[in-house]
Amino acid sequence: MNNPQELETLESFTKILEQLDIAYAIGGSMASSIYGKVRFTQDADITVEPFDNQADKLFEILKPQYYISKEAMYQALRQRCSFNIIHLESAFKIDIFIRKDTAFEKQLISRRRALKLSNSLEKSFSVISPEDIILLKLQWYRDSGHSERQWDDVAGILTIQAEKLDFEYLKKWAGILRIDEILEKAISESR
Repeated sequence: MNNPQELETLESFTKILEQLDIAYAIGGSMASSIYGKVRFTQDADITVEPFDNQADKLFEILKPQYYISKEAMYQALRQRCSFNIIHLESAFKIDIFIRKDTAFEKQLISRRRALKLSNSLEKSFSVISPEDIILLKLQWYRDSGHSERQWDDVAGILTIQAEKLDFEYLKKWAGILRIDEILEKAISESR
């Protein structure tokens, strides 16, 4: 991330999650830019563990500095989907995805990695693993009608992280998620 204000906003928000003991992992284009080719993004995607018991506290802490809809947050918690918040000062948007109860999503948080996103900050951030970002983006690619942006993100990660990826893990979950043919195509094109 090049914008210091956005990074400060992300740092502040993740510190609130940590203070409330809400496990999180940064995903989306921010994660794919960390592991692959840098792509401009105007928001952050964060997957969080369900936080029903902390929802009121989170809302109260966020509302002075963020646009947040209490109704949207509670609906996302009930339906295990997403809602967003917008930092009032910077207009930086954070999309918050409530972890679903699928076998794949349950292990997203446990496989996250602690990474520094900037030399100017001491803080490490939790980021979804490169393998899981590949799998998530291949699902989005399939479900979006073959978005080139998702495909390019996957290709960048496969190319740059090639020697470090757990291909057995990737192939296992690609089979379960029914994206194995798409993964094979992505791997063959990235070589």
